[in-house]
Amino acid sequence: MKISKSEIKYLIQIILSWIYINFAANLFGLWLTKLLNVADYVYPENILNEFVAPILFQSILFSICITIAFMFMKKKGLAYYVYVAFQFLIFHIILILNLAIHNGLHFISSFDDIGLKYLSYCGQYLTDILYLYFPIGGNFENGKFLTDDVGNFYLHWILLVLVYYFVITWLSVKTVKFLFRKG
Repeated sequence: MKISKSEIKYLIQIILSWIYINFAANLFGLWLTKLLNVADYVYPENILNEFVAPILFQSILFSICITIAFMFMKKKGLAYYVYVAFQFLIFHIILILNLAIHNGLHFISSFDDIGLKYLSYCGQYLTDILYLYFPIGGNFENGKFLTDDVGNFYLHWILLVLVYYFVITWLSVKTVKFLFRKG
């Protein structure tokens, strides 16, 4: 359960690398979305709520997950991906709790629902590029969030975000090994 100074230094390097890559990928996603569809691009109304707070939230969760995993797991190589596993579990719990069968399978929530807010805070601007080509249809009025196609919702809000987290975690590990490890 005790972590050495070199492990703490390595954890800090991984965390800072992950935060930087996540931030850069989200900025790139915003820029690319605007570039691909200038006419329909909607500028963020509040940079703090729509960009900074989600990145901060994701960074804090990642830091907590990797630190706890690093402390308790014997296989340190798997500790990096505990955040992805944690998100997989939480995302699927939120999905299952909000599924409803009414003339088909739907994801139904309200915009005030804590699960939907969690998914929103964990979303990625890089994966939002898909909305340009495969929009999620449904009823999104009067505080209601009801999707027409749960498969499309799953792809956008859950699967691609999990793949994104896996990739930036992998990139963070490789970046730290490349920049800071000798030999």
